[in-house]
Amino acid sequence: MLLRRLFFINSDKTKYVFIGFYPTRDYQPLVEFGNIRRGGSKSIILKDELIDTLADCLPKLLVSICIGGTGAAVSCVSGAFRLSPPKKYGSARLYFGTQYISLSIRDLQYLCRMFQIVQHFPNYILALPDVLSYVT
Repeated sequence: MLLRRLFFINSDKTKYVFIGFYPTRDYQPLVEFGNIRRGGSKSIILKDELIDTLADCLPKLLVSICIGGTGAAVSCVSGAFRLSPPKKYGSARLYFGTQYISLSIRDLQYLCRMFQIVQHFPNYILALPDVLSYVT
């Protein structure tokens, strides 16, 4: 894997965000959210337009939760992608199609703080021609 970054979302290192070029997908730069579990791991791979949607939605969702609501007033939907707000004392869910990853309030806060790093994703897209010439 070329030009990759891995960020663990929680302290037990079972949830992560991975940014990099995927050789199995023609070296396209993608962002993967994953959850490692004993019964089988889950991952959700997002393209650049969905990263922008998530970056816009995260702070709004957290502000809504901090004000005292459950975040229900904030909707974050783009095609098959959606971020559902937490139910009372529950966790939010990051959906892509039927796959989802649960995120606690603490996970959401960490993602919001570190997402400025993920937003450098367009640099990966600009580097794609160089990556492809290097690979060939």
